Amino acid sequence: MSRFRLEPADDPGVRSDGLERLLERSDAVPLGNRAALARIVALCDEASATPAGIALEAARDEGFAALLMRLANSAESASVTRVSELTTAVVRLGLRHVQGLALAAPGLRLLTGPNDGLGPARVALHRHAVRTGLAARLLAPVGVEPEHALAAGLLHNIGLNMLSLCEPQLFAAMLADIPAERVTAGFTHAELGARLAERWSYPRPLAEAIREHDSDTPTTRLGAVVHVADRLVRRAGTGVEPVVDPTLPALELARVANLPLAEARLEALLAAQDRFDAFQG
Repeated sequence: MSRFRLEPADDPGVRSDGLERLLERSDAVPLGNRAALARIVALCDEASATPAGIALEAARDEGFAALLMRLANSAESASVTRVSELTTAVVRLGLRHVQGLALAAPGLRLLTGPNDGLGPARVALHRHAVRTGLAARLLAPVGVEPEHALAAGLLHNIGLNMLSLCEPQLFAAMLADIPAERVTAGFTHAELGARLAERWSYPRPLAEAIREHDSDTPTTRLGAVVHVADRLVRRAGTGVEPVVDPTLPALELARVANLPLAEARLEALLAAQDRFDAFQG
C-alpha cells in the first residue's frame, strides 16, 4: 500500500482520457525551453562543440542553467573550488553529463505540481529518479555509455510524473496498487513513459529502457541496467513503488555479477547524495 494518499475519485478505474488523450495533453505541460535543450543534446555530439557554445544554449533555459551550476558545485564533482560561471560548470561536468541532463530535464520538471496533497509523492519520485540515475551510471558496464545510463535512470518514471500532473486522482489510485496499474488505468506507467519519450523525440534506446525498466526480462542492456538500479534504490528505501529484487535475467544482461558488491558501492553513493540533499536544505 502506498504511503501517499489522495481522496479517491468516484471511480478511479474510469480511464477518463485514455493513453492517447493523455499524450495529447502532455504537449501543453510547460517543460522549459525544449528547443534550447534539444540544441544542447545535438551540440554535445558535434566534434566542433565548445563548452562556451553549450553554455550559451544552456543560458536560454534558466532552470537548466541553475541545475548545471548546482551539480557542478555538488560534492559529487570532487572539487573544493566553487564554480560561478556557466562555461566552467560545463567543463567540470563534461559534455556527456550535460547531454544526459539536457535529455532528462523536461521529465524532471514534471515533478512540480499543484497543492493537491501529492507533494510528498512528487518529492519521493524526484529523490528516487536522481538516485536511480546515479546508480545506473555507477553500474553501467562496458558497452553502455554511463551518461546515457544516467539519463535513462533519471527518466525511467516519467510516466508516473506525467500522471501526477495531468491525472492526480488516477496517479493516487495507481500508487495505491502499482502491480494492478493496468487494471486501474488500462496501461502501465512504463508504457506511458516510453510513449512520452517517443513523442518528445528521445533516442530510441532511451525510450526502450523506459519501457523495459519494470520488465522481469528486459531485452536491452540499458533497460537491464535501469531495472537493476531502480530496484536496488527501492531496496535502499527510496521510492514510491514496492520493494522487489532485481531479476536474474536483468542482472545477467546488466553484467552485475556480484550483487553484494554492487549494493556496497551503491550504499556509499546514496549516502553521499543524502548528505548533499541535507546540505542543500
